[in-house]
Amino acid sequence: MIAMPALPNHLPWHLRAYLVLDAVRLPDLAERFQHWPNPKEYLYVTTRWHALVDISPCLISLSGPDDPVLRYFKVNAEIEPGYLLFTQTDAATLSTFLRSLIVVQHPSGDEVMMRMADPAVLHQLISASENPLDSRWLGPSEQICLPDGLHVQWLEHKRPASAGATVPSTLRLSDQELTALGEVEFRRFVLRLTRHMTTYFPDVMAQFSETERRIRAYKLAQMAYSQGFYSAREVTLYANVLCLLVNEGVDSYPDIHHLLNQPSTTQTPLERVTLAAELAQAYRLAAQGQPQ
Repeated sequence: MIAMPALPNHLPWHLRAYLVLDAVRLPDLAERFQHWPNPKEYLYVTTRWHALVDISPCLISLSGPDDPVLRYFKVNAEIEPGYLLFTQTDAATLSTFLRSLIVVQHPSGDEVMMRMADPAVLHQLISASENPLDSRWLGPSEQICLPDGLHVQWLEHKRPASAGATVPSTLRLSDQELTALGEVEFRRFVLRLTRHMTTYFPDVMAQFSETERRIRAYKLAQMAYSQGFYSAREVTLYANVLCLLVNEGVDSYPDIHHLLNQPSTTQTPLERVTLAAELAQAYRLAAQGQPQ
């Protein structure tokens, strides 16, 4: 785990401050609550998902910048366990709005259950808005601060000065916002790919910082996509090939280069990249003098 930078020093602590924490990413959260006196509210309570309270996102009131709960959040910020909210309203008003984010409407009209405690989701939705005065994803919040574990930074969004506070009872995703949520899924995969490469190819990744590793995984995934490998399995195998042949390079092996770069009418992309990974492993073992 890496350390995030300090929180921005200009946050509006004169307002009421809250945290939204994701119990899925913080499995010890319930135990921690036994030692924290902070007022809290499980957001699935009073909804149709009340039986899932053990994994419910939680809204927690903060006493200020030195609150122990905030320190816990900052220590775990790299895994993106939630986000920080500043508002003039009370917890009841804020929790009502946050519950409206649990289920939103797909452009087709169907219901979509949203990971509303995921900072990457909220950041993408706010950023995707076509209207600079649209504050519907902020609700009554004046400002939010979100951890970005991929780029190891803090992101901020502020309510536009002339934005209205009215939010519809059910939020409907635009096509642009739906596309933005797809970026969140790609981002999550990049984080998993980074862990995979670090675990199975430590000699390759050791020379890079945590941030550089994630950027490397991000670029590698984009390369795989550009070559027609789209599934998680295909991209992971593509990464295996490049890591196995990092010293010589794929161009040194015409058979592997052909498999990765030339579409085939007889082999699927998964079949091509699987064979390329098997060949790369065989070449790696041969170079090390090990039996194949």
